[in-house]
Amino acid sequence: MKLINARSCVIALITWVAVGSVVNADHHGGDDDVATAIKAVNQKLMDCTNSGDTECAAMQYTIDAVYMGPNAEPVKGREAIKAGMVDDRTSVLELIADEIEVYGDTASELGTYVTESRDGKHLDHGSYIVIWKLTDDGWKLHWDIFNTNMGGG
Repeated sequence: MKLINARSCVIALITWVAVGSVVNADHHGGDDDVATAIKAVNQKLMDCTNSGDTECAAMQYTIDAVYMGPNAEPVKGREAIKAGMVDDRTSVLELIADEIEVYGDTASELGTYVTESRDGKHLDHGSYIVIWKLTDDGWKLHWDIFNTNMGGG
Protein backbone atom coordinates (compact mmCIF):
# COMPACT_ATOMS: atom_id res chain seq x y z
CA MET A 1 0.00 0.00 0.00
CA LYS A 2 2.87 2.40 0.74
CA LEU A 3 4.23 1.91 -2.79
CA ILE A 4 0.91 3.05 -4.26
CA ASN A 5 0.80 6.07 -1.96
CA ALA A 6 4.39 7.03 -2.83
CA ARG A 7 3.66 6.61 -6.53
CA SER A 8 0.50 8.71 -6.18
CA CYS A 9 2.51 11.41 -4.42
CA VAL A 10 5.10 11.44 -7.21
CA ILE A 11 2.39 11.66 -9.88
CA ALA A 12 0.66 14.45 -7.95
CA LEU A 13 3.95 16.34 -7.61
CA ILE A 14 4.74 16.03 -11.32
CA THR A 15 1.20 17.19 -12.19
CA TRP A 16 1.49 20.13 -9.78
CA VAL A 17 4.83 21.21 -11.28
CA ALA A 18 3.54 20.83 -14.85
CA VAL A 19 0.35 22.79 -14.15
CA GLY A 20 2.35 25.43 -12.28
CA SER A 21 4.69 25.80 -15.23
CA VAL A 22 1.78 26.39 -17.59
CA VAL A 23 0.09 28.83 -15.21
CA ASN A 24 3.34 30.77 -14.66
CA ALA A 25 4.35 30.73 -18.31
CA ASP A 26 5.27 34.01 -19.94
CA HIS A 27 2.23 36.15 -20.68
CA HIS A 28 4.04 38.78 -22.73
CA GLY A 29 4.24 37.39 -26.22
CA GLY A 30 6.28 34.23 -25.73
CA ASP A 31 9.84 33.43 -24.84
CA ASP A 32 11.17 34.14 -28.34
CA ASP A 33 9.71 37.65 -28.29
CA VAL A 34 11.21 38.31 -24.86
CA ALA A 35 14.60 36.98 -25.95
CA THR A 36 14.48 39.26 -28.99
CA ALA A 37 13.58 42.24 -26.77
CA ILE A 38 16.40 41.46 -24.32
CA LYS A 39 18.91 41.10 -27.15
CA ALA A 40 17.76 44.49 -28.46
CA VAL A 41 18.36 46.06 -25.04
CA ASN A 42 21.79 44.41 -24.94
CA GLN A 43 22.55 45.95 -28.34
CA LYS A 44 21.40 49.35 -27.06
CA LEU A 45 23.59 48.93 -23.96
CA MET A 46 26.59 48.07 -26.15
CA ASP A 47 25.91 51.03 -28.46
CA CYS A 48 25.60 53.41 -25.50
CA THR A 49 28.66 52.04 -23.74
CA ASN A 50 30.80 51.96 -26.87
CA SER A 51 29.91 55.57 -27.71
CA GLY A 52 30.64 56.73 -24.15
CA ASP A 53 27.02 57.69 -23.43
CA THR A 54 26.75 56.82 -19.72
CA GLU A 55 23.26 58.36 -19.41
CA CYS A 56 21.96 56.10 -22.17
CA ALA A 57 23.76 53.04 -20.75
CA ALA A 58 22.41 53.65 -17.24
CA MET A 59 18.84 53.94 -18.55
CA GLN A 60 18.99 50.26 -19.57
CA TYR A 61 18.93 49.38 -15.83
CA THR A 62 15.96 49.40 -13.43
CA ILE A 63 15.85 52.24 -10.91
CA ASP A 64 16.84 49.85 -8.09
CA ALA A 65 19.26 47.68 -10.12
CA VAL A 66 22.32 46.06 -8.57
CA TYR A 67 25.61 45.87 -10.52
CA MET A 68 28.17 43.36 -9.26
CA GLY A 69 31.59 43.38 -10.88
CA PRO A 70 34.61 41.32 -9.86
CA ASN A 71 36.63 42.42 -6.82
CA ALA A 72 34.21 45.24 -5.99
CA GLU A 73 31.32 45.94 -3.68
CA PRO A 74 27.86 45.79 -5.29
CA VAL A 75 26.68 49.08 -6.75
CA LYS A 76 23.01 49.69 -5.92
CA GLY A 77 20.64 51.90 -7.88
CA ARG A 78 20.64 53.30 -11.40
CA GLU A 79 22.19 56.62 -10.36
CA ALA A 80 25.06 54.90 -8.52
CA ILE A 81 25.62 52.61 -11.50
CA LYS A 82 25.73 55.66 -13.79
CA ALA A 83 28.17 57.43 -11.45
CA GLY A 84 30.49 54.42 -11.61
CA MET A 85 30.51 54.21 -15.41
CA VAL A 86 33.64 55.43 -17.16
CA ASP A 87 33.18 57.60 -20.22
CA ASP A 88 36.65 57.06 -21.67
CA ARG A 89 35.64 55.90 -25.16
CA THR A 90 38.75 53.71 -25.25
CA SER A 91 37.15 50.28 -25.21
CA VAL A 92 34.54 48.31 -27.10
CA LEU A 93 32.16 45.96 -25.29
CA GLU A 94 30.55 42.92 -26.89
CA LEU A 95 27.82 40.95 -25.10
CA ILE A 96 26.88 37.46 -26.28
CA ALA A 97 23.65 36.03 -24.85
CA ASP A 98 24.02 32.25 -24.62
CA GLU A 99 20.75 31.43 -22.83
CA ILE A 100 17.65 33.39 -21.89
CA GLU A 101 14.89 31.93 -19.71
CA VAL A 102 11.62 33.73 -19.10
CA TYR A 103 9.47 33.60 -15.96
CA GLY A 104 6.59 35.99 -16.56
CA ASP A 105 7.79 39.54 -15.80
CA THR A 106 11.29 38.29 -14.97
CA ALA A 107 13.94 36.69 -17.14
CA SER A 108 17.45 35.38 -16.64
CA GLU A 109 20.29 35.62 -19.12
CA LEU A 110 23.55 33.68 -19.15
CA GLY A 111 26.20 35.02 -21.46
CA THR A 112 29.76 35.96 -22.19
CA TYR A 113 31.44 39.27 -22.86
CA VAL A 114 34.55 40.55 -24.59
CA THR A 115 36.16 43.94 -24.14
CA GLU A 116 38.75 45.25 -26.61
CA SER A 117 40.52 48.52 -27.10
CA ARG A 118 39.49 50.64 -30.07
CA ASP A 119 42.62 49.48 -31.87
CA GLY A 120 41.63 45.81 -31.40
CA LYS A 121 43.76 44.82 -28.39
CA HIS A 122 42.05 42.20 -26.22
CA LEU A 123 41.44 43.68 -22.75
CA ASP A 124 39.10 41.25 -21.00
CA HIS A 125 36.64 38.43 -21.46
CA GLY A 126 34.37 36.57 -19.09
CA SER A 127 30.89 35.47 -18.26
CA TYR A 128 27.80 37.13 -16.84
CA ILE A 129 24.34 36.52 -15.48
CA VAL A 130 21.61 39.16 -15.66
CA ILE A 131 18.22 39.04 -14.02
CA TRP A 132 15.85 41.13 -16.13
CA LYS A 133 12.61 42.82 -15.08
CA LEU A 134 9.77 43.91 -17.32
CA THR A 135 9.00 47.54 -16.48
CA ASP A 136 6.58 50.08 -17.89
CA ASP A 137 9.49 51.10 -20.16
CA GLY A 138 10.23 47.56 -21.35
CA TRP A 139 12.85 45.02 -20.29
CA LYS A 140 15.60 46.38 -18.04
CA LEU A 141 18.68 44.88 -16.38
CA HIS A 142 17.87 44.41 -12.69
CA TRP A 143 20.71 42.34 -11.22
CA ASP A 144 23.89 42.34 -13.32
CA ILE A 145 26.86 40.22 -12.24
CA PHE A 146 29.94 39.38 -14.25
CA ASN A 147 33.26 37.64 -13.73
CA THR A 148 36.43 37.97 -15.71
CA ASN A 149 38.02 34.83 -17.07
CA MET A 150 41.40 36.53 -17.08
CA GLY A 151 43.49 36.00 -13.98
CA GLY A 152 44.93 38.93 -12.10
CA GLY A 153 48.53 39.60 -12.90
